[in-house]
Amino acid sequence: MSRKRDEAGTFELMARLPQQIVSLAKVEYNNAKREAIGAAKKAGIGAAGVVVALFFIFFMLQALVIAAIAALALVWPWWLAALVVAAGLLLLAAAALFAGFTLVKRGNPVPEQTLNRVGGDIAALGDVRFNSDTSPAAAAASSRTGAAAPAAAHTAETYGYGVDR
Repeated sequence: MSRKRDEAGTFELMARLPQQIVSLAKVEYNNAKREAIGAAKKAGIGAAGVVVALFFIFFMLQALVIAAIAALALVWPWWLAALVVAAGLLLLAAAALFAGFTLVKRGNPVPEQTLNRVGGDIAALGDVRFNSDTSPAAAAASSRTGAAAPAAAHTAETYGYGVDR
């Protein structure tokens, strides 16, 4: 079987391979960097919104604490009312701290999409066979036996080494 003039030969394709691998690595690195920057921007905008909300909640909570102490001071002495409210606030702070640490531990700043693409690229490279037989008969035979045709499976006779002719 002859190849067309516009098709690259094996040696030309092999010569291009290192450059293509480097180009692929650079593209995937840039994709990961772009994905991480996008996620960081979204997180930064979200964090700014949370800070603004916390500013207003801080003053609202002070007013509510004063109101709770004043309400309990109607039935208890003022010092006991303040102590009970302070203990309640300590319990709420402990629960929020526990929830916060749990969420921070679960956080994953890894660029998942890029890792999935790179994994697919590596799997595709693993499927490449050196001088493998790609005929339908060979594919059917390998699927029946459950064995692939890796380069190591070729014998010296396949290439004509060590065979007396």
